[in-house]
Amino acid sequence: MSPLRLRTPCLLALAAATATTSVHGAAAPSAPAGYSTQVKPLLEAHCTDCHGEDVQKGGLRLDNLAVDFQDEKLAAKWTHILDKVASGEMPPKKQERPPQAMAAAATTFLRSQLHTASLTRQQKYGRVTLRRLNGREYENTLNDLLGTKLSLREMLPEDATTAGFDNVSAGLDLSSTHFLLFQEAAAKAVASVIPVHPPLPFSNARTGMEITQKGPNFKQGLGRNSKLQGDTLIIYSKLPRYGLCSTAPVPATGRYRIQMKACAVGAEGKPIPVGFMTVMNSGREGPILREVRDIPHGEPQVIEFEFDLERNQSFVANLLTNWDIRGFKKPLEEYTGPGLLVEWLKIDGPLDAFPPPAYSTLFSGIPLKPRSVARAESTGTKVPKIPENRNEFQWNNDPLVPVSSNPKEDATRLIHAFLPRAFRRPVDEPTAQHYVQKVHRRLDEGASFLDAMSYGYKLILSSPDFLFLDSAPATAPAPDGTLPSTRLDDYALAERLSYFLWSSLPDEELLTLAASKKLSTPAVLRAQVERLLNSPKAARFTENFAGQWLDLRKIDFTIPDPQLYSDFDNLLLWAMPLETQAFFNEVLRHNLSLLNFVDSDWSMLNERLAALYGIPGVNGSEFRKVKLPAESRRGGVMTQASVLKVTADGTRTSPILRGKWVLERIIGKPPSPPPPDIPAIEPDIRGATTIRQQLDLHRNSTACASCHVHIDPPGFALENYDPIGNWRDFYRVTTRTKAGQVDVPYTGRGVYRGPNVEKGSTTHEGRAFNDITDYKKILLEDKDQLARSLTEKLIIYGTGADIQFADREVVEAIITKIRPTQYGLRDLVHEITQSRIFLNK
Repeated sequence: MSPLRLRTPCLLALAAATATTSVHGAAAPSAPAGYSTQVKPLLEAHCTDCHGEDVQKGGLRLDNLAVDFQDEKLAAKWTHILDKVASGEMPPKKQERPPQAMAAAATTFLRSQLHTASLTRQQKYGRVTLRRLNGREYENTLNDLLGTKLSLREMLPEDATTAGFDNVSAGLDLSSTHFLLFQEAAAKAVASVIPVHPPLPFSNARTGMEITQKGPNFKQGLGRNSKLQGDTLIIYSKLPRYGLCSTAPVPATGRYRIQMKACAVGAEGKPIPVGFMTVMNSGREGPILREVRDIPHGEPQVIEFEFDLERNQSFVANLLTNWDIRGFKKPLEEYTGPGLLVEWLKIDGPLDAFPPPAYSTLFSGIPLKPRSVARAESTGTKVPKIPENRNEFQWNNDPLVPVSSNPKEDATRLIHAFLPRAFRRPVDEPTAQHYVQKVHRRLDEGASFLDAMSYGYKLILSSPDFLFLDSAPATAPAPDGTLPSTRLDDYALAERLSYFLWSSLPDEELLTLAASKKLSTPAVLRAQVERLLNSPKAARFTENFAGQWLDLRKIDFTIPDPQLYSDFDNLLLWAMPLETQAFFNEVLRHNLSLLNFVDSDWSMLNERLAALYGIPGVNGSEFRKVKLPAESRRGGVMTQASVLKVTADGTRTSPILRGKWVLERIIGKPPSPPPPDIPAIEPDIRGATTIRQQLDLHRNSTACASCHVHIDPPGFALENYDPIGNWRDFYRVTTRTKAGQVDVPYTGRGVYRGPNVEKGSTTHEGRAFNDITDYKKILLEDKDQLARSLTEKLIIYGTGADIQFADREVVEAIITKIRPTQYGLRDLVHEITQSRIFLNK
């Protein structure tokens, strides 16, 4: 591994551009043998009447389409033609159907040509071009490598999404800005492992009254959403940003123990959900929700837990629901609704060992000394006496630093030990010496041991060998033209596997198996997949894969209209994505059928979501598996509140947005993008015109109709659900509706009953359905397509490359293998990791 091996996307782009120029600069190749007898007759007899010289602007013209399957853009068009003919969508059902033998001959020819072209054009050197770590992977990798718990992703540029995911190589560029920010993040990580001073014991306790006195502007809320009973504080509603039930800010980053003596109050005698949060003392950002717990009713009791806090952060306890205290006519002292009683709140710490384990990762065997002592020792001057009882100010002005008596020897030792872990594979001596010499040169220039080592570590943690996954062939074709093997070596396989399931670097066990070349053995690989899936780190797989597949990352993108949806609160917002994540985990953990994502007779619920769904008997904020009532209109992910929220804009729903989501995420047949000159449909929130009426007008355009015949049906199947997941039979509107429609207040808060929901539709195949229950049954008739869709998404996410035509045969083989086990999700993960797609570059 050479330090000069700078395999950047720029070089790959240049090579690709050169190859493209050579193709397009030459005369168009002649059509392959067999085209004129197997494909051309079908096009001329059944296609070119609509797709000839009179085709609408921007449409697909077939009478003069070049037959060059090696050209990427042309191959995409021919793939589109193949899929339309093979599915029977083209020619349109109202037109004369081609003879079965003619259609079969054309599709067989195209499938063979496209498969061969994909292997020779796209996969000659492997499927995946060089891929760098995305922001989440970089943060996880540094934290797992160093043993830190840093937030670094916000420092880095936002990653582009390609083929639905942000870890696809084609979308992960590397600019000079990226390099600079990766270096800044690396510098922050290295600096964080060095304790500035020994732990300074910190303890702070506040009574309920002291919370109101020391919390920022807390008194503004007293009497409106909280009150005092002696020294005890009682909170009845979510506190505004200016009134925090908080501890004092901590003086140093670390782990802290928090204790709170509290209980729930209220006439109902029920527990109350409380959000445990952290907030930076600067006040520029709002609290960050870290955990939700149910505080029991009854006598106050001591509740204890631990949190990692950054310097100047405070711990905050707050309610997540908003009760309408203003609607209570009597004085707050007479209010008997639910509330949180807090006698006192205490914080102690930090609890971390000294020096922290992360320090040994980078500076093992190197003692820590005050900077003034280190400077005196290095210059031969008198070593200052260290006071026994330094205060925090003195420590901050004389921080601890690692001090080596043999700087060059220690630098060599530490760099050699760190490189194989950072680069996820053995490192040859020239590479190690490259970084060692960089550090030695800094020492020769008079830099301190800390500065020289920090510089070296920063170079390593922002180098191509750290930032990029080693999934590109390292050798060129042999002189005889023989291509190098695209098979991943065991280290690259360990890397691909760990970033697939952990979004981070391989651990010691994976690297040990890679060193012995045992990891690629099918039985060993299967056992490791099981181990990784059973690890707590597999939560990242759920968070990052399911979060992107189902758009859970967009849960905070919209805020439901508070007038139309006053039944929305922060507790519901917190619960929404957790239901879907817990659902995904349950299917994966127990190898349940992936068909559960379309429909199931169970879900993972807590009390707040069960109340939204109208399911009785679920108490508390903890999620658990709940059998759905037979009459329930839930089951699967499409009817979960998280999905229903991210597919709406907070005020209204659109069958177009939801229909497109279902086609892309569940069915796996995304619609074509709309023509650029077609305006978007804006639902009439007054209820004067219905969405179906507007869509009927929209579909008068032939270009629009061909897509909306696919998009609209699944959208209307979900139209009975409002933007926060309620089942509805009519729309909520903010103004009185036109004559002829029901005109009565809905909630008495400025919201009226609008028109009845326009549910039901007809699929593009002519299958009528009344609601989501009927539509799910139609979807489940093609189980293979549902499995195909999820298989392709897992392959894209797991390998970092979009699906190519040559991958189709592997996808079909995987489906064949999981079909007998009812498409078990865990089985699917195993089959993907054992496939040639995963095992090759």
